[in-house]
Amino acid sequence: MVLTCNFLKKISNIFARPVYSGLFLFCTFISSNRIEANYYPTIINIEVIGLDKTKRYIIDREILHPLNSQIDSTLADLDRNRIFNLGLFDNVAWRLVPLESGDANLQFIMIESINRTPPLIFPSYEEDKGWSLTGLLIVNNFQGKNRTFKIEGSTGAQDRIEILFDDPWIFGDHISLSFYSEYNTYEHLFLNSFVNVKKLKLSAGRWYGEKIKLRFSPALLKKIFNSSEDTLSYSYLIPELEFKIDTRDIFWNPEKGIRVIQSVKPMLGENQFYIWNQSFSFYKSINKNMTLGLNAVLQHKFGYKSDVWISYFGNSFNIRGWDLPGKKSVLDNYRFGHEYIHSSIEFRRLILSKSKPRLGLSKGLCLVAFVDGGIIGRTWREINKDTFIGGAGFGIRIPIPVIQSIRIDVGWGYKDEKFNKNYAFHLAIGQKF
Repeated sequence: MVLTCNFLKKISNIFARPVYSGLFLFCTFISSNRIEANYYPTIINIEVIGLDKTKRYIIDREILHPLNSQIDSTLADLDRNRIFNLGLFDNVAWRLVPLESGDANLQFIMIESINRTPPLIFPSYEEDKGWSLTGLLIVNNFQGKNRTFKIEGSTGAQDRIEILFDDPWIFGDHISLSFYSEYNTYEHLFLNSFVNVKKLKLSAGRWYGEKIKLRFSPALLKKIFNSSEDTLSYSYLIPELEFKIDTRDIFWNPEKGIRVIQSVKPMLGENQFYIWNQSFSFYKSINKNMTLGLNAVLQHKFGYKSDVWISYFGNSFNIRGWDLPGKKSVLDNYRFGHEYIHSSIEFRRLILSKSKPRLGLSKGLCLVAFVDGGIIGRTWREINKDTFIGGAGFGIRIPIPVIQSIRIDVGWGYKDEKFNKNYAFHLAIGQKF
């Protein structure tokens, strides 16, 4: 706890600097209907308007507002959020339609998103691998049943084939099932090795109530590291278990709520080890147009600890503002380790309202100011304040159909109470947290 408080104090000190104070924030994109005072009719019918590809039952199973009861605006808002969180619509709203009897119909009105791509060939970039030529086909609403099918192949910085199928409600009440297969070959970012990956993963999950989800994801992994000096081969069975509490209102860009994720990943085989990951996220609307996001991530690793499995700081998903490590990096410095804790503060501001789409950017264009900080070490005992590094900067979130959004950040690293002179760019898909 003391260590975490020290992190937050350091991050707060960074953010308090004038150059980074008063930067950008964001808000949510869907507003609920206002009910006139003292108007609470009985709902005798629920209508869904705007469906084209999507099957009606996909929407019906997300609506919890009962028939033959007075309108509950809070519950109608929650139903709207659940429908929007399916990821199939650009906008979802609800309204009341009064009837002569004094009762009313509850209508949900939605605009379907672009949910599939044609077969595409385009240059692609991954931060830790580089540029490749990629072929891609994604269908996010396969058969109109909210199923995702994806096939992707790349050549260049990596030679990769990926296949994904996911159904978030394949059995009963919110029971999900997905299948993932990957073959990949690439040059390691900072080790003098070429890496070959073969992976098969089956994942089953279930929601318990509205906020708790349990997921079991057994996988088979074979990973080979080829260098001029040696060849290392690892084969693992990975029965990963994940527990999640999620109260976010809008998943892709929350205005309020929390998300807590606990995952245990046993790497069972020769030279086996265990990874315990924890993630804590908090979101709070500051005013109509601004949202504060807080996140903390911890990783413990038990058992076999080899350099081929080492983690590092300085990328889009932990400490931004640092260039990626290169081949000449020293693996025992302050940026490498197996155990770590890092935190982020983000201020998000919506600058293009979802209700006023322009140039196809219908989900809302966001500006973000961020401060990151953390400590990493080979063992938990090595983690101390002397190895603390941070980063601060700003970025933009550009909404893109099918893949949610592209994230572009620029930041300056922080170490030993001073910022780096040079900035670093980071490019990724989706929010950091």
